[in-house]
Amino acid sequence: MKDLTLLGYADPWSVAPGERVRFMVSSEHPRYRAQVVRLIHGDDRPGAPGVKEQPVETPIDGEYAGRAQSYPTGSSVVVPDNAALRLDSSFTLAAWIFPTTPDKGAQGLLTKWSGSGDVGYALVIDERGELALWLGARGREPQRVSSGATLRANHWYFVAAAHDAARDSVLLFQHPFPPWPLDATAAVAERAVDQPTTDDDGAPFVMAAWSPGPGWVGSANEAHYNGKIEAPVVYGAPLARAALEALAAGGAVADAGPVRAAWDFALDTPTDRIRDTSGNGVDGRAVNLPARAMSGHGFHGDERAWTHAPETHAALGFHDDDLEDCGWDVAFELTVPPSLRSGVYAAKLSADGGEYHVPFFVRPAGRRASAPILFLVPTNSYLAYANFREDFAQENGVLGLYHFHGDGSAVFYSSARRPIVNLRPRSNFDILGESGAPHQFNADLYLVDWLTTKGYAFDVATDDDLDREGAALLDQYRVVVTGSHPEYWSGAMLDGLESYLGRGGRLMYLGGNGLIWATTFDPQRRHVVEVRRGGGGVRNATPGERYHSTTGELGGSWRERGRPPHFLVGVGSIAQGFDRSSPYQREAGSFDPRAAWIFDGVADDEPIGEGGLTMGGAAGFEIDCADALFGTPPHALVLASATAFSPTYEHQHPVHVAGTDVDLHEPMRCDMVFFETPGGGAVFSVGSIAYCGALSHNGYENNVSRITENVLRRFSAAQPLTADR
Repeated sequence: MKDLTLLGYADPWSVAPGERVRFMVSSEHPRYRAQVVRLIHGDDRPGAPGVKEQPVETPIDGEYAGRAQSYPTGSSVVVPDNAALRLDSSFTLAAWIFPTTPDKGAQGLLTKWSGSGDVGYALVIDERGELALWLGARGREPQRVSSGATLRANHWYFVAAAHDAARDSVLLFQHPFPPWPLDATAAVAERAVDQPTTDDDGAPFVMAAWSPGPGWVGSANEAHYNGKIEAPVVYGAPLARAALEALAAGGAVADAGPVRAAWDFALDTPTDRIRDTSGNGVDGRAVNLPARAMSGHGFHGDERAWTHAPETHAALGFHDDDLEDCGWDVAFELTVPPSLRSGVYAAKLSADGGEYHVPFFVRPAGRRASAPILFLVPTNSYLAYANFREDFAQENGVLGLYHFHGDGSAVFYSSARRPIVNLRPRSNFDILGESGAPHQFNADLYLVDWLTTKGYAFDVATDDDLDREGAALLDQYRVVVTGSHPEYWSGAMLDGLESYLGRGGRLMYLGGNGLIWATTFDPQRRHVVEVRRGGGGVRNATPGERYHSTTGELGGSWRERGRPPHFLVGVGSIAQGFDRSSPYQREAGSFDPRAAWIFDGVADDEPIGEGGLTMGGAAGFEIDCADALFGTPPHALVLASATAFSPTYEHQHPVHVAGTDVDLHEPMRCDMVFFETPGGGAVFSVGSIAYCGALSHNGYENNVSRITENVLRRFSAAQPLTADR
C-alpha cells in the first residue's frame, strides 16, 4: 500500500529563473519538511542505479504546518444568486436530460436549494430514480413530490415541473424521447402540495447538483448528477400540460410563457461561460469541466462537428467525478533563483519517514537556450496517464485519460492542478514484466540520468512550451531529444517540429508509440488538455462527440487525420506487449556509409540491447516500425530491427509492408531508423518505449548507450548531416 498521507502539485509545471511556481500540499501529518531537489534517476528496484537527486538550497527549504485538503469533485453549472431566479411562488423548471445513473441516489438537475437548510426549490432525480420537485421554506418540512415513474439510464427525456401556488399543486412532466408505446418511464402527474411559497436564502442556482448553503459559489456542490442536460429554462409562471407538450415537440421557448432564464450550452463552447439568452443577464459558469460540445436530443448524425451544427451539440455532460482544480491553499511558492540551471526538479516533501516529490521543470534563464541539447518533456502524456492504475484515482476523482467515469463514459479532460501520484520517482507501472517497471515520468528519468552521467549539458522544455512557442523554441537547439513515450501531441506541436526539421534541425526520437493522439490545450485554462479518441482507439467518444470542445478540431489519431508519425520520425506504432523486451539485430541499413558511424564500436553481428530495466531489453512494451505507405521517407534507412517478441504482443494499429496488408501471423517488428532532412538535419528513431531503460545496463557500458552517444555527439555538433554518399 502506498503512503499517500502527504501529497501535492505544482502550478505551473514549467518555469524559468525569475518566475514563480506555487506548491499546493495536503498533509495528514501535523508538520512536514520541504526541500527542492534536482531529479536525476528514480528507479530503486534491484539492479537499477537507484534514486538519484541533488538537494538545491532555496528560500522554501524548511518546515511547514500540515493539514489535509479535500477533493471537490463533481461538475456543475453555477449561476450566482439573481433576482430573476428568486421564485417564491409559481414557476416552471424544464430541461432535456439524458441520465446515465438515475438509480444512484438523489441528484440535482435545476436547483436553487440550500443543502444545509432545505430551503429553496429543486428539480431533482430522487432516491427512487424518479423526477421530483422539492420546495422548502424556513421553519417547515420541505415538500417533495415525484413523478411515480423511474427514469431509464442512457435515454433522453424532456422533463419539467410546474408549481402553481394558487392551486397548491405541482405538475410533473416526464416525456421520453423518442417516445415509445407502453413506455413505463413516461409520466404526467399532478401532485398536491401544502406549501404555496418557498424561501430563498441567497444560494446560487446550480445545474447538475445543489449548493451546500447560502453564498456558496465554489466547486464543492452536493448531489452531483451523472448525464447530459440540454436547454434548461426557468419560467415565472406555471405552464400547463399543453405548453409542456409543445416544448417537448420542439416549440419555441419564448412562446410557452414568461421566461426568467434560458441557457444555451451551444454558445461559448471553448470557455466556461454559460450564457443566458433570455435578456435578463443570468449567465453562469461551468465548474469542474463538464464535457461541452456534446450531442443533444436532436442529433441525427447528419453533421458530426459541433462547429457546423451547434444546435445539435447543445448538451453538457456532467459527472460526479469530474475535477479540474483541487483549489488547495498554497503551502509555499518559489521564485526560481538564477542558480537553478535548466532541468527536472521537485519539491521533496517529507514527514515521519514518508516522502512525496512534487515535480516541476525549469527552463533556462530568459527561456533562451543555454545548451545545444533540448530534452522535450512529454507532459501531455504525463497528463494522459495521470494516476492510471492507481486506486487513489477512483477514490478521489483524480482521473486521467485512461480512466472511465463512474457512469462508464470516457474521460475527455485531464488537469495538472491535482495530485498525480505516478508523476514522481519510485513510481512503477504494475503491468510491465513480473513486478512492474517505470513508465512515463519515472522512465524518462532514465534519459535524464544518462545525459547527466555522460556529462552532457542540456535544457528542458515541456509540451506546453512547444505548443505556445512552436519552432522558435526548437530552433535554438542543434538537437531535440524526446522522452520514452511522447504519445500526445497538439497540432501546433507537430507544426513546430515539422518546421524545425525542415530547417536543419536534428531529432532523436528515443521512445515508442509517439505522436499518436490529437491533443488540445484549453485556451482559457492551459493546465487542462483534451483528448477524444475514436476510430481504432480505446475509451472512445460516442458518435457526435469526437470534436474537441476546446478548439473544434476532430479528435482521434493523427494518422486518421492525415499526419501519421512516420512522416516526422520515420516509424509509427504497431504493437504492444507487457511480458518481456527483446534486442535489436542490425539490418543492411546500418552498414550504409550514410549511417555506419552510428555503430562505431558495435560489432556487425552484435545484438543491440540484450539487457535493460524495462522488461529486460531495449525493444519492447510499445513498439514502432517503418512503413512507406504511411510516410516513412523513401531514403530512410532501417538500421536494426527486433522481432523476437512473445505471442502475447498484439497489433495495435494498421501496418502495411511493401504496400500490402501485413500478415498478422508473421512476427511483428520494432525498427530503428535514420534519415536526413533538408538543411543538414537528421532524424534518429528507436521505435521502442523500453529503449531508455537499457541505457544504464552494465554500468552504462553497453551498445545501446554507445549508439545513443554516437548519435548525440554527431547531432549536437555544428557540422551539417548530408545524404551524400
